[in-house]
Amino acid sequence: MIKLKVGILGATGYTGIELLKALDSHPNVNIIFLGAHNVVGKTAINFISNLKNFGNIKIKRNENIKNYELDVIFSCLPHGELAKNLKKFKIKKETNIIDLSADFRLPDKIHNKWYEKRPKLIDAKNFKYVLPEISKNVAKGNIANPGCYATSILLGLSPLAKDINKKNIIVDTKSGVSGAGKSNKAEHIFNEANENLSTYAVGSHKHKPEIEYILKKNFKSDINLLMVPHLLPITRGILSNIYIQFETKVNINSIHKKFTDFYKNQKFIKVFKDELPAIKDVQFTNNCHIGLKTFKNSNVLLVSAVIDNLIKGASGQAVQNMNLMYSLDESLGF
Repeated sequence: MIKLKVGILGATGYTGIELLKALDSHPNVNIIFLGAHNVVGKTAINFISNLKNFGNIKIKRNENIKNYELDVIFSCLPHGELAKNLKKFKIKKETNIIDLSADFRLPDKIHNKWYEKRPKLIDAKNFKYVLPEISKNVAKGNIANPGCYATSILLGLSPLAKDINKKNIIVDTKSGVSGAGKSNKAEHIFNEANENLSTYAVGSHKHKPEIEYILKKNFKSDINLLMVPHLLPITRGILSNIYIQFETKVNINSIHKKFTDFYKNQKFIKVFKDELPAIKDVQFTNNCHIGLKTFKNSNVLLVSAVIDNLIKGASGQAVQNMNLMYSLDESLGF
């Protein structure tokens, strides 16, 4: 049986911890390295008390990864950190990197408009953007893992990509506070987020260009996304309500068939007709539930997609990508 030697950079953040939980029970994984910026010398069990297999691994400095021979490296570093330190880490050419940040999701021209410029000599073309349910093949190589909002919205839009070309698409999307990572911003602390619902980054959220780019690249569908993100007073989960206006009355049966055909044999996608999903139904899973609903006397379709932002929107999807890369059952680790 194949045993992959795995390392995690940024292992003590929210996504790093979720990765460690999933990989601890993965039959084809041997965790060799756990890196972090601080808490060096502590063991993994200090962060996750119920680890069965890899709880005694000590946390080392991220840069020590250069001393290890690994098959796969998961990078859970903050945005910009992997690109900045890639040369310093001296990762072996034969090692496959799965990056959970936004460092390599977009080509330079788009990336540099929305994010800090990548360092010179770092080529994003060495990373392939992979959202498993819409990517045709997951070959060995470096992977740019999709963003959390982008995952929910792309899964909600992809089956209709050919029908929405040249349209303005309104998305009302809401995320739990963990989507910001271990943030020290005032709006993310309990007293501010609890019993509150707030809007942020309207028209300027960095997942907007990611969604538009992938729809154009994969499906030749050119849309203008009107994205309105909200912060929910919960820890985890994303709910994206997508509103699409058509020229004629929407046939819900036809739309439902497009979705079920598109996601046929996809283990983690469940599609509902005339029923809307709830975040609680997907929390702590790698699933995406999609609900379809029409409005009376209207040509508008509502597509409602829910995911767990830390699992399907980050760590779970990264493990799913690794499984597919090595021709393993994609549900291993869940």
